[in-house]
Amino acid sequence: MKTLVILVGVMTLFLIWLNLWVSIKIINYLRRKGEEVSLFNGRLFVKGKIFKYLPLYKKITLEENGKVGGLYTAFYVTFFLFLLFLVSGIMMV
Repeated sequence: MKTLVILVGVMTLFLIWLNLWVSIKIINYLRRKGEEVSLFNGRLFVKGKIFKYLPLYKKITLEENGKVGGLYTAFYVTFFLFLLFLVSGIMMV
């Protein structure tokens, strides 16, 4: 049982890292397109700010390519998997 809890914990950490990486890629994409975006509020990292920029990313990629960029889906998939693993890990303990 301990091994399973450790595995779920490692997967949770990996997913949050992956989600952060996708968030940074989205921010960098928006900056290259000339948008004023940042994941930081002063000196503090604010995770919730990415939800403000996701519709902007969706709109820009939809206008450019005729479809939504892959990072949009990747963000939500990693975010919901993170939540699933987090809740599962908490329930196991």
